[in-house]
Amino acid sequence: MNLLKQYTPKDGYTPLVKPGKDGIELLEVGILRLQPGSAYRGVSEGQEVCIVLLGGLANVTVGEASFVSIGGRATVFAGRATTLHIPPGFKFKVEAIGTVEAAIARVPSDLPGEPRLIGPEKVKVTTRGKDACERQVHDVLGAGFPAKRIVVGETFCSAGRWASYPPHKHDREAPPDETRHEEVYFYKFNPPQGFGFQRVYSPERKLDESYAIRDNSLVKIPCGYHPLVVAPGYALYYLWFMAGESRPCLPYEDPDHAWTKEQ
Repeated sequence: MNLLKQYTPKDGYTPLVKPGKDGIELLEVGILRLQPGSAYRGVSEGQEVCIVLLGGLANVTVGEASFVSIGGRATVFAGRATTLHIPPGFKFKVEAIGTVEAAIARVPSDLPGEPRLIGPEKVKVTTRGKDACERQVHDVLGAGFPAKRIVVGETFCSAGRWASYPPHKHDREAPPDETRHEEVYFYKFNPPQGFGFQRVYSPERKLDESYAIRDNSLVKIPCGYHPLVVAPGYALYYLWFMAGESRPCLPYEDPDHAWTKEQ
């Protein structure tokens, strides 16, 4: 099972994750890149769609609603995200004002609603962990958002730091200890020649994979614990999309590393 994919930037929409492969059942994820004046059209038939602007400024229309000049951060390291959530049953268009890069996730849904813009001012920022495990987490579309299955956020890691640590997983429906959510990570580095390492492993080690990650890498996490680390000298960003039947997501920490709980 190869959970790693590498995105090579190119104009248009590039699909990276499709349901039905490598244990992913719900999430469909791709990257959209548009030159100034160009546009991308889609429809949210039977799905909820989440568009996260990674960089650039765009006009987006969803049905009769218009969202004008949204986004604006030059890169993911330049500010908080602008995100649009589209419930099922809408046609939509993304039109680039400047060069635009966006991540688009789709998840099956039958929950009606209206399109909602989550601007940078609505992103909840918290610091988690400490010392070598400290990182900044941006909750973009959290458990309280009126979505069917999707949860979205961004995490920022300084040089030499660990994230998703202590190792945790969320692959079984056993509340209040754990809920089942599959996940996808998409990474950026600053400077972009940076690198890090991602491990994905199950308790019984039937799954135990480690990957060298770099700028524009993506890792699918269908199950298991999934800690990662960034090399010294580089800042790491990763966008995470999660999908499951329960809200909120309840993670379960690896008991073998319980000594790190205070980290």
